[in-house]
Amino acid sequence: MKEVSLHVGSRIRLYRKAKKMTQLVLAQQIHKSKATLSKYETGDITVDIETLFDIANVLGIKVQQLIDYVPPTGSTEPRPRVTGGFFPQRYIYIYFFDGRSGKITRNLLEIDHESGCGAATFYYDLESFDRYDECRNLYFGTVEYFDTVTNFSFENQSNRMEHVVLCAVNPFDRGEQVLGLLSGISRYPILPISIKCILSPSILEENDELMDKLVLSKKDMKLIKSLNMFAVEQLD
Repeated sequence: MKEVSLHVGSRIRLYRKAKKMTQLVLAQQIHKSKATLSKYETGDITVDIETLFDIANVLGIKVQQLIDYVPPTGSTEPRPRVTGGFFPQRYIYIYFFDGRSGKITRNLLEIDHESGCGAATFYYDLESFDRYDECRNLYFGTVEYFDTVTNFSFENQSNRMEHVVLCAVNPFDRGEQVLGLLSGISRYPILPISIKCILSPSILEENDELMDKLVLSKKDMKLIKSLNMFAVEQLD
């Protein structure tokens, strides 16, 4: 199917850019011409299985990260929820307030429910959700569901030093917004950090109301002081 080649090509381009690698460099390392690689990325040529493994090896990723295509069901009926999953949607929209830039940062979480391997991709700092492949940083990892929380673990695809953990409080209603903690290494300054964030099944309006939910409140600060640890409670 043409759709598969288009998807695989877009994945090759996504991870190549995450590695700050040009088409020429990648083409040379897999012993192909730049023109051939360009056609792989546009879906004009179907990538053979040996070349897929070569590309994954050069990019330092798993081959399933390139072939995670989900075919349409051909039905307008909603998909059944994955057992144990409190976030049944494929895409979750994540927001947090970055005090360094003084602005709300939008991010996208993509969960692979179909393969059964618990894979997830985190697109960090987007100008637009429509162009999530132009994210500032790309992370790949896994998701695990528990009774009260859902845990995500990610690795930066261009900097293996950086690992990110996202712990989200499971929603009572699977259509509602929930709070989470995003923890990892900040590049500026280079310190371990945790960030209060909101996970939403739909795109939110970036207004004062959302800002109030994201900025640490007096209630948050009181809880931090009382516990001597960074913690967030559920949204009111």
